[in-house]
Amino acid sequence: MMPPPPIRIGVMGCANIAQRSVIPAIQTLPSLHLAGVASRSLEKGMAFAAQCGCPYVGDYATLLESDDIDAIYMPLPTGLHLEWAGNALRAGKHVLVEKSLASSLAEAEDLIALARQHRLVMLENYMFVHHAQQAMVQQLIQDHLGDIRLFRATFCFPPLPPDNFRYTKSLGGGALLDAGGYPLKACQLFMGEDIEVLAACLNIDSAGVDRWGGAMLAATRNGSRIPLHIAFGFDQFYQCSIDVLGQHGRITTSRTFTAGPDVTPTALLETPGQTKDIPLPRDNHFVRLLELFCRHIHLRDWEAPCVENLRQAHLQDRVRHLATAPKEPSP
Repeated sequence: MMPPPPIRIGVMGCANIAQRSVIPAIQTLPSLHLAGVASRSLEKGMAFAAQCGCPYVGDYATLLESDDIDAIYMPLPTGLHLEWAGNALRAGKHVLVEKSLASSLAEAEDLIALARQHRLVMLENYMFVHHAQQAMVQQLIQDHLGDIRLFRATFCFPPLPPDNFRYTKSLGGGALLDAGGYPLKACQLFMGEDIEVLAACLNIDSAGVDRWGGAMLAATRNGSRIPLHIAFGFDQFYQCSIDVLGQHGRITTSRTFTAGPDVTPTALLETPGQTKDIPLPRDNHFVRLLELFCRHIHLRDWEAPCVENLRQAHLQDRVRHLATAPKEPSP
């Protein structure tokens, strides 16, 4: 049987992550053809396309009007996703969208409804889930820890340049939508889907942007309620780890969310009388995510990504609600 023709994918925007990680991954895959790049700036778009070795096709609207493009990779700020992911779906294009999918649960629900209506794949880019290290960590947990008693996930990094869009509320800025989605996704990956947010805290600056925060959750697993702790932010000491405490030991990872193809992540396994550093597999999680995106398209499976997107949006919404709800006065 002949393989299906390559999916023709266009890139909407000239983001660093596109140039540094996603476009090179696209160019390694025979299942994808990089059809072009769009930008609101002619000068920037042409320079970016030349650097990436692909055509500049025009502005965003021109990209969506093209009959030579099947799918869109969208590394735009979260605050632009409702408009442009929505436009892409209405134009009949599958969408690989950078996290977070939307600025609010209501926006996410609108986009998911569009994906279902048009029977199109809309996949949120949490690439780390597909890195080969995760399967090995899950096996280590199963082999060495016994029943899990506590799960922690942390993603924090130092301050960004002052003009970064993540500090602009109207563009979907804030640590919860940018960094906090990772530990929330890790909770689901390692602890299952039966998760409840119990309490949350966001530290919000004068511009209305949350700079750092955390939450306590609980997962129901094998009849037990297991505490989950997450922390995130972008004015902190760099952290990119999970920490799993079990009956018989503990596992801590080093680069759960950001292990590039040249990085060998590690896990520290602690059991009675033994502490051991274990190298984890190298992998290109951007390639793995793109392969999954192609499989969903070829299988016409738009529903599974919709369900996953909605679950993530609900958790983020619950964290924000609990962190910002008015406090009841003490008796």
